[in-house]
Amino acid sequence: MILLALALSASFYWTDVGAKQALVCQVTELESCLANLSPKVRQQLPQTIDGLNHVMARRGAMVLPLVDTQVSGLILISPSHIPQTILVDLSGELHSFPLVEPRKLTLWHELGHLQAADLVDRGLMEGLTDYQHEWVADCYLVWRSAKERLRLDLAWQQYHRRNIDVMKDVSFMSHWTVPVLSQLLSRYSLEELNRFETFDALMGDFLPQLEQASQDTLDEFSSLIHRSFSTQASLHLPSYMYWRKPALRRYFESTLVSLLGRDGANLWLQEQSL
Repeated sequence: MILLALALSASFYWTDVGAKQALVCQVTELESCLANLSPKVRQQLPQTIDGLNHVMARRGAMVLPLVDTQVSGLILISPSHIPQTILVDLSGELHSFPLVEPRKLTLWHELGHLQAADLVDRGLMEGLTDYQHEWVADCYLVWRSAKERLRLDLAWQQYHRRNIDVMKDVSFMSHWTVPVLSQLLSRYSLEELNRFETFDALMGDFLPQLEQASQDTLDEFSSLIHRSFSTQASLHLPSYMYWRKPALRRYFESTLVSLLGRDGANLWLQEQSL
């Protein structure tokens, strides 16, 4: 934990990803950070600092996978663009959700993308869709938080954040990993997660049991989420997508409780016919 804290305060450092390593750089120190890469690896990236900053844009973090026998990828971190709290409008009232250690979770998620590529290399998964990349990355975050904190509070924070993001804007459905996280967190206790010494060991056990939602199912959830949470949805249609409502309630109830309290969540769910 001390080593991680020191790393998070450094401008750049190396961290393990399977048998390889990733280079983590703060965007304010790109030039000195990139000097740690060999010319062969450096050629795979935009050739100028301005080019990298353009690719990064206003993101809080970004991962750039690399083809190399020793280096799995480059992770760029921009602490000033990592939010400390998120806001969501529910029924005309603004609610805040403070984020604990968001930089650490951001790093773990980006490392999770490289771990996803490692799973493919090991033959545990085939070619991944963008959505599969996102939920594998969040599964890594859950495993990493269990191993390092011996608690699941940050794992549940990520779960709630994914829900809140789509409450605000369904364009975040591409990152709505809750259908997978809910299975992971219900299937394994903290103690069981900690028994897996490596992430690929966990995924080797979890993947055969995982139920993956089809794109049609995700599209239906997207429509129902928009209808339930959007401030633009004026018509009350209690039977809309009724066949998805039990699962939607199951996915969102704990998040609503964290925002509104138990009584407020129950009232909101009742108003939405969920």
